[in-house]
Amino acid sequence: MRRRTSLAAAAALSAAWALAACGIPTDKSPEVVGDAPTDFDSSTGANPETFAPTTDAAGTVENFLRAAAGDPASTNDRLNSFTASGDAQFSGAKEGIRLVAGLAFAVDANDLYSATVSVTGSVVGTYNEDGSVRMNPSPSGYSETFTLQRAQTQDAWEMSTLPVQVALDYDYFGEAYVQAPMYYQAGQAELLVPDLRWIYAELDVETRQRLLFEWMMVLGPSDFARQSGSDAIPSGTNGKITPSDGDVEVDLSLGEAIDDETAQAIAAQLVWSLGVDGEFKLTTDGETRAEGEAAQWRNWNAIPPDLPETAYFIANDEVWEYTTDGKVTTESAAHPWVGFSAAGLRQVAIGPGDKIAAVVAGSGGEVLQIGASPSAMRSITGLNGELEDPQWLDGDRVLVIVDGVPMLVVPATGATQQLGVGDQLTAMTLAADGRRLAYVEDGLAWVVPLGLDPDGNLTVGDARQIGPDIEDVSDVAWSSENFLWVAGKRDDDKLFRVAIDNSQARAQTGTEPFPQITEIAANPAAPENTVPGRGEPVIIVANSTLWRVFNAGPNEVTNEGEPVGGTAPFTVL
Repeated sequence: MRRRTSLAAAAALSAAWALAACGIPTDKSPEVVGDAPTDFDSSTGANPETFAPTTDAAGTVENFLRAAAGDPASTNDRLNSFTASGDAQFSGAKEGIRLVAGLAFAVDANDLYSATVSVTGSVVGTYNEDGSVRMNPSPSGYSETFTLQRAQTQDAWEMSTLPVQVALDYDYFGEAYVQAPMYYQAGQAELLVPDLRWIYAELDVETRQRLLFEWMMVLGPSDFARQSGSDAIPSGTNGKITPSDGDVEVDLSLGEAIDDETAQAIAAQLVWSLGVDGEFKLTTDGETRAEGEAAQWRNWNAIPPDLPETAYFIANDEVWEYTTDGKVTTESAAHPWVGFSAAGLRQVAIGPGDKIAAVVAGSGGEVLQIGASPSAMRSITGLNGELEDPQWLDGDRVLVIVDGVPMLVVPATGATQQLGVGDQLTAMTLAADGRRLAYVEDGLAWVVPLGLDPDGNLTVGDARQIGPDIEDVSDVAWSSENFLWVAGKRDDDKLFRVAIDNSQARAQTGTEPFPQITEIAANPAAPENTVPGRGEPVIIVANSTLWRVFNAGPNEVTNEGEPVGGTAPFTVL
């Protein structure tokens, strides 16, 4: 994807969405666009819904297909409340719960006391016993027949014939379940990598934590997460959890001895995975190994708390800042790289210690420039071709796309390594933890796990397509630890927030009349809340004009009443 800086006037669009001529940014404040709600994944806060048989045959079956939601320990009890015998045997947790979309019900009433309900739909995925979701590459057909009976017309229906394999209404799953990621250590670093899981939102805190503890102790990381993180808890370890009023104590009987560093990694995994918000204590074989407030392990997560709502972009070969209060400027006391300029400046990435990586176009081709400050930039030789999306992997290494191939570059030595991900990439973005890489290839969005071997070399796992029904993808950005912004097309929608397991894909309101969104940048949401939404700001580019995206839809970034022109937006953690 070419990201040339352009301040040309935007083309006129439909009356529903018209752009004025792009304005040259100044240091004057743009129009105030207001705050955005961030409750994408919030639960209702209501008491758990109870689904039971009713006097309506179709309604009874509809309730049955929601009753699997809740505490897994009592799933069979909830389902058996619908049966005539009360002791039916259903598929176990290891088989998972089928997620069925597009449910349609047809009732054949034999008489007032018996009925047959036929249900059709599509099996789109499976909710697994460890809380993960596996979505099907393509939906399969769902067709089941339920026979119901009752003794009196005022009685609720009972089921006499029903399927053995447990199913759950996929739409209700989306309403009733929230994110509950497990966390695992990234190599030997003081860093955690999330492993996306889903849990029933209305469980009480102690039940929730006991279930999460079971997932971690018994089932371990998913195949996807295992490619970038590992479990610090030794195999063969047993344990128990004692939650109380926000505090949690975990006692482990170890499978093998551990050192103090490993004990801290285990504590960090447990604090984050269990959502501890009070005191935490870890004992192993009766010995206290770690204790303190949960905040003590906050820095194990790569996403900082309270990120300022600030973004940056390029216009007139210069880096501009879009501040929390909507100010557009090339001056910043906090960031010396704001105002950095170079002839042909196309893209910029800021790394640890305010290091700069910049793609600059010149008469001899495109060049990757690296520097500790705007006045100390130097070109990296040996990268021949079109360059895209520089990303700092750490303080010493940069990822960049070279003629469609993602490359790891060591600026100090000039050494390079092909990632082996693909050869036609047009955009990419690293997660804050540096262990997941989202990218665009052939107009589709993908995520691949990254890892480090014992020698510190980068390893690459198996890629997963994100938003399989979203086409013409132009760019991606991280919305939170486990969700991506995807700029593409599905029907009339142009922007989406998609879970990296594809269990949810939500179209952004207000983008229907837009032309193609060519670029996107966003701060990821802070992960402390168990139902994180989206970070702020979210900046997109359409027709070389900047827009800030709120829950209700995009608003132009303006300056003195004129749209602000620019390209290559980015954020800095």
